[in-house]
Amino acid sequence: MMPSIKNLKYLLSLKQHLNFSKAAKDCFVSQSTLSAGINKLEQDLNVRLFERTNKSVLLTLVGESIAKKAEKVIFEMQDLVAITHLNFFESTVKIGVIPTISSYLLSNFFAKVQQEYPKLKFVIIEDTSQNLLLKVEHLKLDFAIFAFPFEEKENIAQVTVFTDDLYLVKRKDTQNDDFLLLEQGHCLRSHVLNSGSIDKSKISPYACTSLETLVTMVNMEIGVSFLPKIAIDSGILDKYPALVIDKEQQKLSRDIGIIYRKNNPNKNNFLKLTGFL
Repeated sequence: MMPSIKNLKYLLSLKQHLNFSKAAKDCFVSQSTLSAGINKLEQDLNVRLFERTNKSVLLTLVGESIAKKAEKVIFEMQDLVAITHLNFFESTVKIGVIPTISSYLLSNFFAKVQQEYPKLKFVIIEDTSQNLLLKVEHLKLDFAIFAFPFEEKENIAQVTVFTDDLYLVKRKDTQNDDFLLLEQGHCLRSHVLNSGSIDKSKISPYACTSLETLVTMVNMEIGVSFLPKIAIDSGILDKYPALVIDKEQQKLSRDIGIIYRKNNPNKNNFLKLTGFL
């Protein structure tokens, strides 16, 4: 019997998470439903896709090969559906965005898009760069608004739209020059660390989940930090009159743009949308 597209999606999700509970949550189904789907897929193909123990789930060698084929099949199916859409700008688009961009660009971006394309609708997923890259790669997002440089993938296209400067922010006359960073998974953390502009021995043991928390901790004199210009321009420092930009410190920068899966039939439409960033 031919395997179903639904069960192939379960396969790809379980390959990504190697955890039935997380994969089920990702697919918006119960764990028993996902497990039954994987079992049915193994029966249909007459192969063992995963090795299961009480503590782990591992993809078999043949499972790895089938997962790669499944990814291509699902992409082609989405391509087929996309072709039937009479007008991309009257459809619903799934967009990912990283937290260090979402609060500062999305409002103006959507306002401009809605003015030009009032029938276009969006589903927005905010997540870290690492997670969004996986979602784009596994066809769970149409594209993501991203910051570069970042890990390049063979099947992912990167398009830069503009450069966003990063400025060192500190409290006036502070004596604490430890560097505060976002937690692991945020690309802004790697942009600062990889710049070669900071003394890594001065990195603070504290890690923040958001730029807003980062600013609060700088205001508490727990350390200093680099902030994106788009956040500063949006008023993130307005509530903290004691905070200043250190103009003697060399500014850093990152590029802002989008990522999408190569050969996506809607890539030209995605590029049109970048004009509103």
